[in-house]
Amino acid sequence: MNFTPKTLCVALVSVVALALAPAAKAQVNVNVNVGQPAWGPPVPQGTQFYYIPEIDGYYDLYAQQYIVFRNGQWVPVAVVDGYDPYQFHPVVLDYRGRQPWVYVGAHRDRYPRRVVVVQPRPVIVRQRGLPPGQAKKLYREGYREGRQNDQGHGNGHGNGHGNGHGRGHGH
Repeated sequence: MNFTPKTLCVALVSVVALALAPAAKAQVNVNVNVGQPAWGPPVPQGTQFYYIPEIDGYYDLYAQQYIVFRNGQWVPVAVVDGYDPYQFHPVVLDYRGRQPWVYVGAHRDRYPRRVVVVQPRPVIVRQRGLPPGQAKKLYREGYREGRQNDQGHGNGHGNGHGNGHGRGHGH
C-alpha cells in the first residue's frame, strides 16, 4: 500500500473528528434550571423570582428559598409554615435585580391573592359511649318529644283501659 501524505492527513483528521464527536454530543443540554422547584412552573433562562399570591411573597429560584414580609421587613425562609407549595399558583416574574418586593403593590394588583384552604389533619378520638352530658340531653329531648306525641290521646280521662263502652265496666 502506498500512503501519500495527503491520504494520511485526511485519515488522521477523520480519526480525530470521530474521537471528538461523542464528547461534543455529551455536552448538549447540560444547562438546566437547577433552582426550579418541582411545584413551580417552567421558567425562561435567567429568571430568578416567582411571586406567590397565596403568601404575598416571593420564591428565589437561585437561593431556593421564600422571601416573606415578617416583623416589618422582607426575610428569606426555607419553608412557609401552614402551606403546601403544590397548592400555590406562582407567577414567573420578568424582573432583574435583588429586591422584587419593591414592586409588591403592582404584583398584588396584577395577581390577586387566591384562597388556599389548609385542611387540618383529622383528629381521631376513641370514645366509649356518649360524651359527658350527651345522654342526659338526648333523654330530655326524647322525653319532651314523647310528651308532645301523647297530647290529644286520652285527654286525661279514664284509667287507660278504653272508653268504657261494651267492656262490662257498668258506667
